[in-house]
Amino acid sequence: MELRGHRHKRPRHRVIATWPSGSPDWAQIALRVHYVGSAEHKSYPSPAGIPALRSDASPCDPRYRDFEPITEVLREGIRRGCVSKIFEGDFPKYVRGWLDDQLYEARHINGPQGTYKAYAIEDLERPEDESGLLNWEEHDA
Repeated sequence: MELRGHRHKRPRHRVIATWPSGSPDWAQIALRVHYVGSAEHKSYPSPAGIPALRSDASPCDPRYRDFEPITEVLREGIRRGCVSKIFEGDFPKYVRGWLDDQLYEARHINGPQGTYKAYAIEDLERPEDESGLLNWEEHDA
């Protein structure tokens, strides 16, 4: 039996994708999504609920207690098409956007409701982006 070495490829969700044909308008989808966060990554009170930071979870930055600016970054990422190839209903499973010069990835977490949580990603985790969609001039939405 021959063993093959692991192929080092970016996961499918780490590629910026084109919107599937027949999908609703990006701007309309963007209006339906919002960031809700996760209490399991918070050590401070937030709209996500009572803090319940897990010992194995990376903590969220306490500067981001107001979820509206995060929601706007999420919406801007969708409007710009900074999404993965994977969709759950009308919603992209992963969306990328810039907040305070840091690239974040948001993950769809609640079926048809369009709710997301997000986390910072490092340069080596940055999606393949031949179209340059992630190169927002100002890095702020």
